Amino acid sequence: MFRQVLRYSVRKYAPAIAPRATVLSSPTRHVSAMATRAYSLSTSGEDIEDKIDQISVNEYNSISEEYLESLADSLEDLSEKYPQIDCELSHGVMTLTIPPHGTYVINKQPPNKQIWLSSPVSGPKRYDLIGGQWITLRDGSALTELITEEVSSALGTEVSLDIEG
Repeated sequence: MFRQVLRYSVRKYAPAIAPRATVLSSPTRHVSAMATRAYSLSTSGEDIEDKIDQISVNEYNSISEEYLESLADSLEDLSEKYPQIDCELSHGVMTLTIPPHGTYVINKQPPNKQIWLSSPVSGPKRYDLIGGQWITLRDGSALTELITEEVSSALGTEVSLDIEG
């Protein structure tokens, strides 16, 4: 009975998880030729493969590095007026400390072609490149907008981050 359920599950769900995969008939064998993306469905079951910009690893590295460098430059410019801001970018990982909120970590995630944010205010989020902007699929918010809002809140004044990419 268990083998029948397993065989049915592999046949039914493996194509949805890895649409370019070849499913073998035996339930004890593994799926071969996995898709390049680890997932193609959102947590709500929505197909997201067509929403995310299809870029190569080299394009991802270039775009994400340009974005993080631009964000770091903008935050460093802002720190001249507000010395409590401390921003450091090293090897694709940015740490941003803003009292009273705390420390943010923004980093590249090359295997998933994402940028991850760990915010002391809004928590962890993962951003995909959608329409040339870093957008989270959970709520559709943009990384630049969220950082701008949280930095403005921490400083108690409206700020504008001049970010390219």
